[in-house]
Amino acid sequence: MKFALELFVPEKLMHPGGSSASDTKPEASQNAATNLEAEEAGQRAKARQIIEELDHGKFGGPSFGPQTIELMSKALEGAEASLPEPVSDQQLRSLAATILKVAGDGERDPIRLKAAAMSALGPVAAGADEKPPST
Repeated sequence: MKFALELFVPEKLMHPGGSSASDTKPEASQNAATNLEAEEAGQRAKARQIIEELDHGKFGGPSFGPQTIELMSKALEGAEASLPEPVSDQQLRSLAATILKVAGDGERDPIRLKAAAMSALGPVAAGADEKPPST
């Protein structure tokens, strides 16, 4: 059995006795990275879903192509990340509605879409990117 394992596992990774050498720290950091990627994917999916729902609701069907939807989703994600926690669903929908309106006027730059959405939120978003003054 040991011989068969050696064919698949390099000698440097084998402990005496045939068990593989695995450090739990890289495995833990890999799991943390995987969890972070899953969380980011969930945020992207949520932003995309809100954009698509509002697009369908406002225009009765998809009025933007997949690339524009992706750009708008990135803008919404960026705006959400800029706001203090927790961000309400109403705030996200307000941001998304502004992004859709500005994209409908021809804007495709995610940074400008985000800026327009943040300015539409008003005073809540005005200080969101700034750090609070220390006392």
